[in-house]
Amino acid sequence: MSTAIILAGGRSSRSGRIHKGLRTLNCAGQPISWLEYQIQQLRRAGFNRIVLATGFRPRPLLNKAAGVQQTHNPNPARGPFSTLQQALKGFISQQTLLVPLDNPVPAPAVLFRIRRALQNKRIAKPCYQGRGGHPLLLSKTVVKHLLKVDPAAADARLDHQLRRFAHTDIARVGVTTPLVRTNLNNQRQWTRYKSVKQGT
Repeated sequence: MSTAIILAGGRSSRSGRIHKGLRTLNCAGQPISWLEYQIQQLRRAGFNRIVLATGFRPRPLLNKAAGVQQTHNPNPARGPFSTLQQALKGFISQQTLLVPLDNPVPAPAVLFRIRRALQNKRIAKPCYQGRGGHPLLLSKTVVKHLLKVDPAAADARLDHQLRRFAHTDIARVGVTTPLVRTNLNNQRQWTRYKSVKQGT
């Protein structure tokens, strides 16, 4: 079974007063929070076990995460890698999809391709125009490796740790959607994405 972890442990300071997970979209004529939309997309792709990893500002998110397991980093000031490790505990024997809250979850068809690509590989990721994006699917071997890293080490960053694996360990899934390389950190990026998504 695969688990999807939504990484929402940051301060969300660049998104303004409203936490980025609480920004709203209009879907089928109904308002829905960004976090709920991410969860909805993951469930459509068959991820029944979804974990919300929180750190700073967790309370506003919890009311929008019905039916989702929650794990909280009690000391998020140690950095995002410590939140990732907190979230990975308990999933050593499973494939794990890492979904940063500020990256759109691609369509289920893209997620299905990423899951198929992990066979005989350790990492699978979507690539748009030759450049890697999100989300990342990790094998249990990679999850075990990440949990052994000292969170206080200088290289305690996900990108640094993934570079320790050979290119042959990584499945690069070519996709036609730029969403896999889209970041929604600030209000300008969100407004642009929302206008395209809702056709306004």
